[in-house]
Amino acid sequence: MKTAYLTTVATILIGIATAPFLHAQTTVLFAGGNASQTVLYDRVTNILTGGISSVVVSSTNSTVRTYIGTISDQTNLGTITIEFSLLGAVQGMDDLVNQNGEETADKQSLVPTVAVSSTSPDAVGIDPSAFTSTETLVVPYAYIKKSSLSPNLAGVTNLTQRQAAYFEGAAGTLPSAFFGGSSTNDTVYLVPRNTSSAVRTEIDANIYFTGTIAAWTTNGGTSTAIPDPNGGQSSGSGVKNVLNNLPNAIGTVAASDIGSYTTIAYEGVPFSITNVESGSYPLWGYERWLYLPTGTQGAPSANQLAVINTLLGAVTNAAFQSTGTVFVGNFAPLGGLQVSRSSDGGPITSLLY
Repeated sequence: MKTAYLTTVATILIGIATAPFLHAQTTVLFAGGNASQTVLYDRVTNILTGGISSVVVSSTNSTVRTYIGTISDQTNLGTITIEFSLLGAVQGMDDLVNQNGEETADKQSLVPTVAVSSTSPDAVGIDPSAFTSTETLVVPYAYIKKSSLSPNLAGVTNLTQRQAAYFEGAAGTLPSAFFGGSSTNDTVYLVPRNTSSAVRTEIDANIYFTGTIAAWTTNGGTSTAIPDPNGGQSSGSGVKNVLNNLPNAIGTVAASDIGSYTTIAYEGVPFSITNVESGSYPLWGYERWLYLPTGTQGAPSANQLAVINTLLGAVTNAAFQSTGTVFVGNFAPLGGLQVSRSSDGGPITSLLY
């Protein structure tokens, strides 16, 4: 695996300005969800070569990045710039279909070439026929808590579908005892992702929630809970930052953001990749890459499609999905699934029987 050297924005931009051979001949912008960002960044540095593989990292958001390099066996593509603006699956699909520009780490405004999303377009009211799509991997989701900060939640080890759906609408009014906790005089807070996130839309689809969510955050990083004015966090790290300060809080994240936090089982089934693969743990969704069909405005050029397909091959590679450090434990490999589902949150059917 080739290594990407993280540098400051200023250093890279100076390098680009003073090295004429770095002018990009093929540029691709991936917009959308950030649950699989570690996979994407790892695979980009796997396919780019040429001695100029570099990364520009936004000073305010590491989900916005620029990589520059060449593909050794496709020299006709010239210097390649791969941009990432992973600000949310729903936003990425919307910006792609409506041809809205997004700001890149190197301060350009570009229309997305590809949307990365683990929620399907139809689940958020976008016409799926507008896209060509390919499944790349499976993103599991989980309810998490910070046990050391929430002793009243020690007995909260499982959520039923009805508890989960009720919690989304009534968080801030329920005691821990409602979920199996130790007190009838406390309050449990929900710290979800926002509506741009597939974590939000996929969990809602799986627990059959269609109401108005009651999202909470903290007042200036204190332990004081306040209603979240943004309706949820923009990233899994944002969810965990709130859980680090807010007692009696339960958050929703993609599996790659679980880290050291304690997961809560759903419908009696603990979170695990094995349980996702077998179909017994239902909180998951396919991640798809979506782009506009050939012949429509905004469709990838032949060179852009070549870059997309090269990166797609690196991401879906069976050996990588079975052994890749950034993949194993965070995602479920497509080849490992013993089940399938035709819609977000829909019925799970066996591939074996």
